[in-house]
Amino acid sequence: MREDKGDFIAKLRQIEEQANLANADLAPGLLRSRLQHMAVLAKTLRGRLEAAGVAIVRVEPGAPSAGEREKPPL
Repeated sequence: MREDKGDFIAKLRQIEEQANLANADLAPGLLRSRLQHMAVLAKTLRGRLEAAGVAIVRVEPGAPSAGEREKPPL
């Protein structure tokens, strides 16, 4: 499943890049607005998927960090 998610994120990045490239070549108008919308939408969806892989955990004040826990005591 992770591989599918990575592929989807890569496709969204490609959509965003292609829309931005095509947008640069167009004069202002409806088509340019739609391409801008596609680029923003792809970027937003990609950001949500990438952020979904980040875990948010609560850490008590004074608790050792993950790196400190791995070190053996002196």
